[in-house]
Amino acid sequence: MNSSLRGLCRTAGQVVSSRGMKKYPFPVTYEKVTWPPDGQLKLPLMPMEPVYSNEGGENKYKTSKRMIETRGVEEIHTELVHEQFGLAAVSGGFVSSHDFKFLQDRINKNLVDKQFAVWRVDAPWLPRTKKAQGTRLGGGKGSISHYVTPVKANRIILEVGGHITEIEAQAFLLYLCERFSFPVEFVSQRILDQRRQEQQLVAKCNQNPFNWDTVIKYNMQNCSSWLSEYDMAWKGKYR
Repeated sequence: MNSSLRGLCRTAGQVVSSRGMKKYPFPVTYEKVTWPPDGQLKLPLMPMEPVYSNEGGENKYKTSKRMIETRGVEEIHTELVHEQFGLAAVSGGFVSSHDFKFLQDRINKNLVDKQFAVWRVDAPWLPRTKKAQGTRLGGGKGSISHYVTPVKANRIILEVGGHITEIEAQAFLLYLCERFSFPVEFVSQRILDQRRQEQQLVAKCNQNPFNWDTVIKYNMQNCSSWLSEYDMAWKGKYR
């Protein structure tokens, strides 16, 4: 093949085989893996209900649904400690004790040698009551059915790491997102860093003076009379 024909094929987007040494991508290395300090690689069993101390005067209690616990955005547990992969909440919701048991079974079965998973949320502590089927209305709250853990937006629920690639982690974490009653997404350190860079770039290159900070500062269109305290604190992103 002469030089003119080779150039024509390259412009057409075709791959032309040429002699020489072939280049292969470098294999994935795991030099910067941060292992759990306690050495436990499998997900531990979450208790179905909290432990109460009778000596301290603690007893089981019934309460309201406390939807305020899932409102807003998480401000502390939003980064991956082991800087690899995990599941994060898109919006607020509740993780039940049955969800914890299902996640533990499925993830531990998919983990192989030199791979680990850790919880990033607390054990279930908020009670949920339920009346027996066919019971008439009235008579107070029903008995405690199970316990849940409230989760806010952007909260890291669990992490997976070790000698594992992103494709391997997505293979058994993506379908687990459908288990939750609220939207959950797969995240990695690369995704979080990319989002942070995009947010900084947008904030730096934004030339539109009409934003949430300006509107709230100058009380445009008397917005302070109809905006809630949550809208002012979270700039309309979360409810």
